Amino acid sequence: MSGSVRGESGFTLIEMLVVLVIIGIVVAMIGVNLAPDPRQALETEAQRLALLLQQARDEAMTSGTRIAFSAEKQEYRFWQAPTGLTGKPGKADKTWQPHPDQALYKPRTLAGSIIFEEMRINQQPVDKQLQKIIFTPSGMTLPFHIMLSEGALRIAISGNAIGQIEVGKGPSGS
Repeated sequence: MSGSVRGESGFTLIEMLVVLVIIGIVVAMIGVNLAPDPRQALETEAQRLALLLQQARDEAMTSGTRIAFSAEKQEYRFWQAPTGLTGKPGKADKTWQPHPDQALYKPRTLAGSIIFEEMRINQQPVDKQLQKIIFTPSGMTLPFHIMLSEGALRIAISGNAIGQIEVGKGPSGS
């Protein structure tokens, strides 16, 4: 009646391998979820910029001041015309000041390796450092087209004369 009971402790090799496979699968899933998707990053950056441009347009209308946007290779900023010069575009272009609301309109850098590939105002290519997209108190602006890119990926931000801003459509609506 005294059967031999073996008191084994520990895990078998099969149990250890199963645990390692499960850990490997979990780590791989976490790695895939944490790796940034370039397309998603580009879309997020375009949406963020479009919302800031829309906000600048709305603020120009409500505050009665002209607000401008300028971009370089990977950086962009917002400007405001001094109040006394809002009706004099030629003079105001030389006296733009950084926008005073540095919480919302602070100079920014695009995420990762996203760049401003092209900017057009009224279908004309612009020198990004010298020319600005200008939002006026009337809500009217020259049509513009901004192309963001990351490697081979591209996304457009377009604005029409009445201030509507869209992401994903080019100047021809494609």
